[in-house]
Amino acid sequence: MVRHAHRVVALATGLALACSACGTATSATSSTTEAPHHVSKSAASLETPKTTAAQDTQYLADVAKLDGTLSSYVQSHEDTALQALLTDGTAFCAFLATGKGVDNALVSVALGARSVESTTHLPESVTTFNTIEAVALVTLCPSEQRLVPAATRERLASLAKTLAG
Repeated sequence: MVRHAHRVVALATGLALACSACGTATSATSSTTEAPHHVSKSAASLETPKTTAAQDTQYLADVAKLDGTLSSYVQSHEDTALQALLTDGTAFCAFLATGKGVDNALVSVALGARSVESTTHLPESVTTFNTIEAVALVTLCPSEQRLVPAATRERLASLAKTLAG
């Protein structure tokens, strides 16, 4: 299941790091300096992407394929893990869609995941979150790719080809 994991994890990690590194340059309307507690107040008004069962299944398979830790996590925690991964992926899409920048979306998902970690036991590594967010942009909310820099969109296209192949 994890044939090309090292190469693809490196790609996903680079992609997500690129997203977070250039979040402040995404647009003039991005507000990456807003404190994370302000972001959480708008969480009630977030709109998650409408996905199909096939998209959800593909997302979970791709996440497990890219990150061996997440694959083990799913095997160990089954339904809780699947729900946590889908929640974090769709939450990233929803936070990104607010137009407050990639950095805010990344921080908001990490804070949310950390707040329920005692229940979900989601691994809290940079690679884990990078994988969740990169795959979410490819599988769950590809229309939100317009909100990330062009170089990141190119990496996402490459990731999509790798996942399809």
